[in-house]
Amino acid sequence: MKNFVLSCICIVTSNLLIAQSTQGPLSATTIDVVPITGSNQSWSSLAGASPSDDSYAIFGNLTGGIGSFTDYLVSSDFGFSIPGGATITGILVEIETSDPTGNTSDYSIRIVKAKNIGSREKASGISYSTSDAYQSYGGPGDLWDDAWTPADINDGGFGVAVSAQRNSVSGTTDGQIDDIRITVYYEFMTLPVKLVNFSANKNKSAIEVKWTVTEESNMSHYDVERSSDGRNFSAIKSITSQNSKNQFTYSSNDNTPATGITYYRLKMVDKDNSVKYSRIASVQYSSGNQVSLYPTFWKKGTNLNINNPNNEQLTIYFVNSMGQTTATKVSASSIISSDISEKLSGIVNYKIVNTEGAVLGTGKLMVK
Repeated sequence: MKNFVLSCICIVTSNLLIAQSTQGPLSATTIDVVPITGSNQSWSSLAGASPSDDSYAIFGNLTGGIGSFTDYLVSSDFGFSIPGGATITGILVEIETSDPTGNTSDYSIRIVKAKNIGSREKASGISYSTSDAYQSYGGPGDLWDDAWTPADINDGGFGVAVSAQRNSVSGTTDGQIDDIRITVYYEFMTLPVKLVNFSANKNKSAIEVKWTVTEESNMSHYDVERSSDGRNFSAIKSITSQNSKNQFTYSSNDNTPATGITYYRLKMVDKDNSVKYSRIASVQYSSGNQVSLYPTFWKKGTNLNINNPNNEQLTIYFVNSMGQTTATKVSASSIISSDISEKLSGIVNYKIVNTEGAVLGTGKLMVK
């Protein structure tokens, strides 16, 4: 009987170690405004953004035309008390919005860590409904491209920044926020492996996903997961664990990446089917005839821009109307320096080629 009781205790303890816990949803107690360069409106009645009580934070009518946007409405001091030693696995933000006129949509949704607004953009341009409704951002397994400790979540500077925009040419905007709440997912489970790093980067015509681990034992496999929106993931490859005690690096190529931003994460599974996720890594991929130069009217002595989202090494050939190459420039950034413009005049054709010789873009410039 005594052994049976001890066995039960062990089973319960094991289940607790691998069970995921949540805290929230909690609403903010501090609401501030942070200016954005180029914004058209600020927010007022800030206290109305928390909690959900039909009292609203508002910004009035955006008069700057379609796409004009507000400053950030920043909510913080959520009062979390995540226990020390927990592993943060996901953050869900829910924002209760409405616009009776139907002329408002998301402009920017970003997490705030230690009072610093993050770089991970979650806004999808979704329109505010005409009556109060919550919109969700992030979720279980989504760490907003950052690493989190319980202290980060419990800190009063943890929160979310929200900006709205006009989505119609005519009419007035009447966007409002009734509540901003956050739920945090965490666990105490410790897998028999330590993840040293995880990354996803463009490698020629593929996306290379790499991760380094150490102290593997009793691991089953790793699933490389991919998502187009950062929320809904599906496995694209499964790799069996080496179960090496020493540091070991795995890699996997996504040979059919989608154009635009794609999100990757690693699902780590041990032989008991316990699961843990890595942070999310995002990659912007450009392929085909999509790389171009701008402005098309290029004034000599000024820099020329190139939409080179992956910072590839690209060679730009400038060709005259006779088909002769009059200048060549190599760039691994988004800028073509102004010195090359002195060799060009009038209508100039260009061709952009990567290191593999693939033509990524062609077009014309007027050089004055």
